Formats: sequence, C-alpha cells, structure tokens
Amino acid sequence: MKTLPPQTSRLGCKAHRILGTTAAAVAAASGVGIMGSASEADASIVYSGPVSIAVPNDIDGVYLNVVTGASGNVGPAGWDLNPYSAVAGQFNLWAVNTTTWYAPSNVIGGPYRLALGTNIGNGFGGGFFRPGGGTNVGLEVNLNSSNNYFGFQFSEATLNGGAASFGWIQFQFGATAGDRTIVGYAYENVAGAPVQAGVIPEPTTFAMLAAGALGLMAVRRFRQRSS
Repeated sequence: MKTLPPQTSRLGCKAHRILGTTAAAVAAASGVGIMGSASEADASIVYSGPVSIAVPNDIDGVYLNVVTGASGNVGPAGWDLNPYSAVAGQFNLWAVNTTTWYAPSNVIGGPYRLALGTNIGNGFGGGFFRPGGGTNVGLEVNLNSSNNYFGFQFSEATLNGGAASFGWIQFQFGATAGDRTIVGYAYENVAGAPVQAGVIPEPTTFAMLAAGALGLMAVRRFRQRSS
C-alpha cells in the first residue's frame, strides 16, 4: 500500500485567484451581467493559470497542494493530490483522503477521465474514490494530448473552514501513460459549489466589464460636476 510522506515547509503560491466578489461588483457597476459559455465559469473559480508540473513515472509521482500551488516528490504541507505510477508506465491516482477522485459512474474502477464540461460535485450521480494502484487510469487517457481532465474534491482548514470544495486537474500525456505533466487545475472557492471540468473564467470578460465600469463612473462624475 502506498504510504504518506512527511510534510515539508509550505512553498510559494502559484495559483491566481479570480474573485467572484470583484466580478460581481464590476458587473453591477457597469450594468452588465456575467454570461457563461464553453470557456467561462463562475468567477469564484480559482485557476492555476498554465503550469508545467512533471509527474515522475514512479511510486512517488508528485504531490500537489491545490490551494498554495506547492508541489514535490515529497508531500508539501497540506498536499491534496498525488498522481503516480504503481508500475512504471501506468498512471494511478492517490490522495490524502479516500473520497477524492471523481468517477461519474460511481464505481471505484472508473472511468475517471472526464469530458470537457463534465459537472463535478454532489448530486450528479457520481462518486469520489481513491483508486490507487488497483486501478490503472492510464488505460483511459488520451495520449499525445492535453485533453485529459480529472475531477476531485478536497478539504483544507484554510478554505471555508475545511468544508468540501470541488475542482479539476488537466494533464498533458505523451506517447505513453508514463509521460505526463500537469498543465492546469482549478477549484471552486465556494464550499459545496460544483465545477465543470476544464471550464475557467474568461479573462477578456473581466476586462470588458472593468472597462465598462470605469466608463460608467467617468460619466457619472462628469454629470455630477456639470450639475
């Protein structure tokens, strides 16, 4: 059975927070609503931005704290996820909790790889497991592709008092399941709120909302000075 490594000091945060309160305030000020699309999500999604975290093809793999962005082959403080290889060339999923990785079929054997836009959270008929070495998820991944999304839930005391939160992680695979890199991940910072695999807030939407809000405030100030 895979054992847990000792924790090390917390590393710097790599995740970029995109706060829903900011987006809501800007939308309200500009009089524009926030519309969803295939590439957009609720603005309370916390997205890592593009990353490149290699996952070694061995029993240790890589440990990741999704809140701080800290990672390493020895678990950083508060680590959440641990993709690894039980046997070289395989791809296995481990985690700090036994109810972490999302399987829409509600079967511990999977499948675990999700289509873009798959709902992750309670109430969608799936289940959360820690399949470990008994399930070689490498058999279901898309090789030579980054179209590989996996859902998860996690709990951290620093986030919503330890209430469960949902997220997704994206992998780039090479010619084999043993060649893999984490290229992005995200989670919902509202406790219990679902997320959609691979879906993040669209930066251009926030830029347009901000520009509209600034223009509206400028007009209001001009009117106030002219009255």
